[in-house]
Amino acid sequence: MKNDQIGKILKKYRKMNLLSVNDVAIELFEKYGVDVAEKTIYGWESSQAHPTAPMLIALCDIYKINNISEVFSEEMEPKGFPITPEERRLIECYRQNEDLQPIIRKLLDL
Repeated sequence: MKNDQIGKILKKYRKMNLLSVNDVAIELFEKYGVDVAEKTIYGWESSQAHPTAPMLIALCDIYKINNISEVFSEEMEPKGFPITPEERRLIECYRQNEDLQPIIRKLLDL
């Protein structure tokens, strides 16, 4: 499945870690023995191509992304109606407490 946000997220985290594309290529080779051209990394960041799953995990390691699913799911949410982390937590709590849902709906006049 192709998603243009993956490249934007990779580029954002590379820059947050103050890494050049060359730095990433070197680290991929030194840490993982994978020889990747800078052009390939630029391709991932521009969503012209996507890294394989093992390569994505390696990039997340280099970019110090500890919770891959959290970073990518939050960053890839539709921007028309963004949800804050607090709102996400409220929704999760609401769903876990079925017995309180009628009270909450009444309180909110829903």
